[in-house]
Amino acid sequence: MIANRDATHEHWQGHTNDWFKIDWREADIAMLTQLREHGHEIGSYSVTHDQTKMPMQRDIEARESKRLIEGWLGGGTKVSSFCYPYYRSHAYLAEAVKKAGYAQARGGGIPPNYGPLASYYTVPHDGTLDRFNVDCRQISTNENVGGWIQPGRWHVLTFHGIGGEGDGWEPIRVDQFAKQMAELAWYRESNAVEVVTFKDGAERASLQPSR
Repeated sequence: MIANRDATHEHWQGHTNDWFKIDWREADIAMLTQLREHGHEIGSYSVTHDQTKMPMQRDIEARESKRLIEGWLGGGTKVSSFCYPYYRSHAYLAEAVKKAGYAQARGGGIPPNYGPLASYYTVPHDGTLDRFNVDCRQISTNENVGGWIQPGRWHVLTFHGIGGEGDGWEPIRVDQFAKQMAELAWYRESNAVEVVTFKDGAERASLQPSR
């Protein structure tokens, strides 16, 4: 979650008020609290999500987003995961994220050459998983859910928007998301996969190098 009260995402880029964003009103907090109670993890996505501001205030983007979200959600909420804006801002935010007290973070591409966004990260056998540089990939509209499943690998799913054009960057439709989740549920119920939060997956990958 982006930790500011703007109602429009990236209005400086010309986005209009129909590009909905959580602005931490009472209804937003109630919805996120319910999600948390149902087992979802609420993580941080910076304070501004502004490419011009973030490099100039790295500690604020990491530390304040964590503090604000934990305060708004209350109930002993602990934000331990950070998602790097634009996937690749870890090049300058990673140290601030570590210093702010997060346990893990995800983005895309490995510095310094920012290779292609990876679909998977393999659990290392030597316990050297970099928990602050885990790759993820945005899910497209016509994914083969069965193709996500590979032995010994975690797949980090990123849905950047679900709904219409006002619901996020390159969103997939609600019916497409529902279809993918139904397929994933079938694999889970068949014991072919486990589905866990990013926090739990990163912790288990570090504690149990082989899977």
